Amino acid sequence: MFKFIIILITIISFNALAAEEVKLGVVGNVGADGFFSPKVTSFVIEKVEPNSPAEKAGIVAGQKIISIENCKIPGCPASEAKELMRKESGEILQLLLENEDGSQIPLKIPMNAW
Repeated sequence: MFKFIIILITIISFNALAAEEVKLGVVGNVGADGFFSPKVTSFVIEKVEPNSPAEKAGIVAGQKIISIENCKIPGCPASEAKELMRKESGEILQLLLENEDGSQIPLKIPMNAW
């Protein structure tokens, strides 16, 4: 099993006329299994960036992401999870989170620059 940390806090702007890609604004501990086609086995949020879409949606450290746009974790291919997290300003990101007590929270997060 490979463990690595994904930082999803950068904002990329290609030019003034292009759509602006934004990030969720979390730092997470992501577990993955496999080498050539890894699958995400876990995604635990460790930090939420101030004023980010994640903070505005109420995401807090310690929660687990268990689904990204209906791609279930564990089992979601890492390349698919990465692509599903890429959103432009104005798009909606759908996540299913799990609290430390096991309760689940579905979220529809408007992605905006911060």
